Amino acid sequence: MKIRTQLVLACFVLSVLPLTGIVLYSYHSSKGAVEAAYRREAQRLTRNMDGRLATIRAELDERMASLSSIQIPSTAGTDASGNVVVDSIIMAMGEAAPLLEGIEYIPAPEPPAPPAPVAAAAAADLARPPVPIEVFGEVEEAARTLAAEPLVIDLPPVVMPRYEMTPAAHAAMREVGRLSAELMQSADKMTKDERDGKKKLLKEKSKLLDREIEASRAKFQNEMKAAQDQLAERRRRRQDERPRQHATPEVAIVAPTPATRRARPVPAPAPVASVRVKSELSADERKSLENKARKARLVLGRQFNVPVERQGEVVGQIRAQLKPEEVIRRVLGGQAGDRDEIPFALDRDGNIYTRNETERKTLERVGIVQRIQAGLSLQDIPNWIVVNTRDEESGLRVGVARPVGENLVELRQTAARNFGYGIGLIAFALIGIVPLANHFTRDVKRVTLGAERIAQGDLLTRLPVRGNDEFGQLALAFNRMAEDLSDNQRRLVEEERARREQEVSQRLLEHEYQRKSNDLEDARRFQLSMLPKEVPRHDGLEVAVFTQTATEVGGDYYDFHDSSDGSLAVTIGDATGHGARAGTMVTVIKTLFSGYDCTTSPASFLSSAAETIKRMDLGRMAMALSLARFDKHAVTVATAGMPPMLVHRGRENRVDEVTLPATPLGTLGVTYTERSVDLAAGDTVLLMSDGFPELLNCEGQQLGYPAAMQLFADACAGAPDARAVIESLAAASRKWHGDQPPNDDITFVVVRIV
Repeated sequence: MKIRTQLVLACFVLSVLPLTGIVLYSYHSSKGAVEAAYRREAQRLTRNMDGRLATIRAELDERMASLSSIQIPSTAGTDASGNVVVDSIIMAMGEAAPLLEGIEYIPAPEPPAPPAPVAAAAAADLARPPVPIEVFGEVEEAARTLAAEPLVIDLPPVVMPRYEMTPAAHAAMREVGRLSAELMQSADKMTKDERDGKKKLLKEKSKLLDREIEASRAKFQNEMKAAQDQLAERRRRRQDERPRQHATPEVAIVAPTPATRRARPVPAPAPVASVRVKSELSADERKSLENKARKARLVLGRQFNVPVERQGEVVGQIRAQLKPEEVIRRVLGGQAGDRDEIPFALDRDGNIYTRNETERKTLERVGIVQRIQAGLSLQDIPNWIVVNTRDEESGLRVGVARPVGENLVELRQTAARNFGYGIGLIAFALIGIVPLANHFTRDVKRVTLGAERIAQGDLLTRLPVRGNDEFGQLALAFNRMAEDLSDNQRRLVEEERARREQEVSQRLLEHEYQRKSNDLEDARRFQLSMLPKEVPRHDGLEVAVFTQTATEVGGDYYDFHDSSDGSLAVTIGDATGHGARAGTMVTVIKTLFSGYDCTTSPASFLSSAAETIKRMDLGRMAMALSLARFDKHAVTVATAGMPPMLVHRGRENRVDEVTLPATPLGTLGVTYTERSVDLAAGDTVLLMSDGFPELLNCEGQQLGYPAAMQLFADACAGAPDARAVIESLAAASRKWHGDQPPNDDITFVVVRIV
């Protein structure tokens, strides 16, 4: 295939493939974004339904608990007592009242009474006057003689007010809690002005919270008074109707007993009755109540019962008769609006609940209900987003189904239309590519022929230069290449030989560097092994150390000797130079100090060590060393060429300098003196190498002994223990010198008397 054809095909393919990819990516990304947005919205709505179900259950528990103190009549009737009970139940249930069809009062069974002749009992019941119902303790206790039969109390539809705090009150409450926590937890870290400011702000927020709560309380009281007035008006109207009801014997309220029921049937209650004996319900009414109770249990997972107590004794229980359709309506969120999602609920018996019949048929047509019942996945339903959750207590599944098919069809149509426009633009562009491809291929052919001649060894080949465009520049470059080709071939051989020689040299250098690095690392590990692994723990003393070497192998040394008599010997030294020679001297001193006996005075040990080093004939190697023995509240120190020992007096906040002039070990001196210093609780002793006072900054200036003493005094004044003093001195050295390795080894040993 010719280059011209290949170029045209390449342009076409390289145009169509990216266009196809862009269109497909745009479609799928848009589809994914739409589905993700719909799924998040469905999950949010599902969580809201779960929350509403839990809220309904909690509110019913709370409201039903308040009914345990209500006096329930022990018989049916239509007089004011039954109306008072109904009104009291509505007041107690509040916003949960619309969920109730009614309540059922089940008295506790009473112990059986001695049998009496039926005729005598019936005559006594007929002669006894009607007994009023006991309600709220207003009437004598006639309920004791009543038969223990369940009562069904119907409730009229009513809405009670609900107490809610304003958003401003919630915000003020959170702010009061935050300010109180800050004052309790961080009061010792605040200044007096900060504490006063926090207290003033807390007082203002508390006043704002009181005002908001008072406003919310006043609003709730007004709403509650209006509801109570409404109930009072209902009672008044019923009181007005009471004479008319009592005018006929059919509506007289009496205390029924088995005898009276046999002697004369109790007439059916009037249509306005609020309290009915359950035994007088018809079969259809009983079946309706049972069906509603079963549906309510399927939705909420259980019945809502509370015991009724009188003077500490359970006399019965109250059972809520719920409206399952009202519960479902609240859970699903009311009527359908302009949105196209379908909230649904599915109980354990497979009953599907939706807001209307049309939505239920839609779910069944799509197969969502069948999939949930079969336990199948809901993720692969074409053109639908379905999210559902399961309530653990009732097993009720609530969810949201949302169609996305119409939006996806529009996305596909838009993607196809954009793809067609792109193909048309590509076809138009190909018309102009053909002549351009012919021009390119002619110039490429000339370059190809010239390259073939050079490949055959004709280095005198030259291409004609016919313009200043890229192909003209290519011809010039080709001609220069032909001229330089032979020289490049000769240089190539020479460069290859030099490269190989350089590689050999580089490998030798790397091997030597690695060997020296290994030697230095071995020396560094050996020198570190000479130092104690941890500081001693001594009663009455706090000990802390710090060391920083200038090179891989340093010359500073410190060690401890804890004696059985309660004394602690501390030594610190500085070998001349760095590296392996300094490590050798440290090894010698470590060996000598390992046999130190605290009964030997520090000066005697230094003299003995100096004599031993001179006999070893180590040449120009030397070691500056200080040895301090801490015994109760005193320290005895001897030094051989080390900086003075510094003692910070905690009570006076001053620093004493203990100087003992002497030459380092391994030099001319072999006689050393010692000095004892009394210490008190809170005093701090610093033994250091000369690397700290002689530390250089970036300008080449030394820190100096006076500055070192001042830094030590500052560190002791604010440090709670020896470790804090060490950290403060180390920070001061970094601040003076920087993060680069120091010009000399730095070592501190700090001992604080406790």
